[in-house]
Amino acid sequence: MKTPNVIDYLCTTQQTAVHYLVIGVLITCGLFVFPPTGGYIWDKWVINCTIGLLFTLLVFLTARLVNTGNTPAGVLLTALFLILFCPGAERFFQRDEQGVLELSSQCIVPFFISQYLRVSRKDFGRWYFLMALMGIFCSYTHNGITVPLCAAFVYLSFLHRKQFFRRACWPMVVGFVIGTGLSIWRMSTESLTMATDAQAITSVTKIALYTLWDTKVFVASLGLTLYLASTRHGRRILVALARRHYVISACCCMALITLPFAPLGIDNAVTGICFFSMLWVLLLCQHITWIYLHKRI
Repeated sequence: MKTPNVIDYLCTTQQTAVHYLVIGVLITCGLFVFPPTGGYIWDKWVINCTIGLLFTLLVFLTARLVNTGNTPAGVLLTALFLILFCPGAERFFQRDEQGVLELSSQCIVPFFISQYLRVSRKDFGRWYFLMALMGIFCSYTHNGITVPLCAAFVYLSFLHRKQFFRRACWPMVVGFVIGTGLSIWRMSTESLTMATDAQAITSVTKIALYTLWDTKVFVASLGLTLYLASTRHGRRILVALARRHYVISACCCMALITLPFAPLGIDNAVTGICFFSMLWVLLLCQHITWIYLHKRI
């Protein structure tokens, strides 16, 4: 009885790998077809293959985080969502250092959250130092998600404070808090002004809200959430998704709560909200599509 299950698992794994391979090939070929306006930073084969590989990795990590990589349509839609809605997507395919750094930085976020979820219920006796370094590196190199993700981790740690040091994720959380503190300390003057000046907080909030209203992903996230919240069944769906993907839902809430203070700047605050809104929209669209197909069947 075990052999068919193993064979089915291997076949499914191979099919999934083919899906990501197709995306990588399409992106790389597209980079060769459409040359950059500013030239290449490296040899065109090296830079095109590097960007294609990094984008495929970003699609894989995002799809695994929000569970959209089980079907070819899910993988392709995830890639399309990233191209259309991911903050900084306009720099992904520039073929210069900005494109490479932006893609690398975006890959760190879903990877870090996935690792946090993977080890949150385990207890390791080794690799704590490396996990703490990973938390510092992630928080210090991606200002857009630093504050909301740190606030979400602190909030979740407070909820599970009795079991906090029994979980393997505590070094990652400590490292992330340290990295966030270093990022805020780097901008200590602006951060202190924003936290104590009521007029500055009000001004920044207005600017940030106007900017968010012009972003497609935030409007889509807000619209879908309000649409589901208008019915009892929809509210049940929202509660179920929020519990199942508690890190993403906590990050969305913390990104909005910390928006008025913007300790790392307005642009970074808006970027963080848009990134987590994109993940939330993916979750909602996936669940709505599943319900629709289920009813059709």
